[in-house]
Amino acid sequence: MSKLREAIISNCEKNFLLKCLKENTRLDGRSFDEFRNIKIEFGKDYGCCCVYLGETKVLAQVTGEIQIPKSSRPSEGILNINVELNPIAAPNFDPSSKNDLFTQLNRTLEKCIKDSKAIDLESLCIKMSEKVWALRVDVNVLNHMGNILDCASIAALTALCHYRRPDVTCDGEVSIIHRFDQRDPIPIVVHHYPVCITYSIFERGQFILADPTLLEEGVADSFLNVSMNAYKELCGLHLGGKAELDIDVMIKITQKVGKRAVIVVEQIKRALELENSRRSKKESIGFHNLVSNSNEIDDNFERCFDSWRITPYKKKHSSNNYDSPQLGIQENKSDKMEQRGMGSAVLIPQGFEEVNKDWGGNSEDDDADVVEIPREIPSVSLVDSDSEEETTIVLNAKEQTKKKWKK
Repeated sequence: MSKLREAIISNCEKNFLLKCLKENTRLDGRSFDEFRNIKIEFGKDYGCCCVYLGETKVLAQVTGEIQIPKSSRPSEGILNINVELNPIAAPNFDPSSKNDLFTQLNRTLEKCIKDSKAIDLESLCIKMSEKVWALRVDVNVLNHMGNILDCASIAALTALCHYRRPDVTCDGEVSIIHRFDQRDPIPIVVHHYPVCITYSIFERGQFILADPTLLEEGVADSFLNVSMNAYKELCGLHLGGKAELDIDVMIKITQKVGKRAVIVVEQIKRALELENSRRSKKESIGFHNLVSNSNEIDDNFERCFDSWRITPYKKKHSSNNYDSPQLGIQENKSDKMEQRGMGSAVLIPQGFEEVNKDWGGNSEDDDADVVEIPREIPSVSLVDSDSEEETTIVLNAKEQTKKKWKK
């Protein structure tokens, strides 16, 4: 698969966006400090989490295995974070090549979660210098509509908090891994919850937008990413681009980030508590419940099913064999959907009936006849004259001669 070029933002789009910012307006209707809604869903397995940040969608999956620890840290487990930029998220993403965005996302997430000591790696040790748990967090971007970093940080952190590892007992040199039905799985020890929050900067710091969209990211001069936990402790700071910010502006932004981090962490904890209560009650869990639990999708399905009506129609005989087949007018004058076999249907326009019920010409009703449509549409000619002769319309002019009748 050839690598596609990233979409270029035209000067008209850039000028229009900057003009809207000068009028204190964003294209999606949000204010400068307003964030998009966050939605968290969990899969059937432990450690599977899907996060929606507006239209940006990220899926995170945590897996664990037993490995030999590093010689420099024999009593600590291993934590690896890997971000996958799939072509399904954006056409310019190529998983075979590692671009700057891939490197930036991996390093920032490692600084936010791993380097901030949010996860207790010593609790992952089974036997010192011999066996430890190695956790791998795979973050897959499913839809890219701006601000991947914030969505990926929430997904990775929530998946780690949701993950459960099997219990292990050591009897001499033998280690026994117990199944979930034998012993309850053990959660990971999390000291704090750091999240990434991004601001985009325009016109050398004149306009600062929270949670930028895809178009705003392409037009912005630079961006500022701040990693902070609910205790308002700074876990990471990254300023990219070519804009210069004053110290007062950065302090003001970090204060806003602290308030936002508290809200995001509370939402993560609330989603985890709800998921744990559902599992304890043995309710149906998994991504397949998203369709059945969504009222909006159910309403759309009901509207589609209501429009599917199977109604037999009969053709009306034509008085002239040379005329095109006449279509009768329905009494209710409403569009209807007629099913044709398995997985196919025909939309009947308003005010018309279908000539044949089946595509193959077979009808369940013996009274319904089949009309063959002529290959050539008969020509129509109009004869106008200034005399007292009457204007006539002659059909099928190839076989009939023109006749003029005097009054």
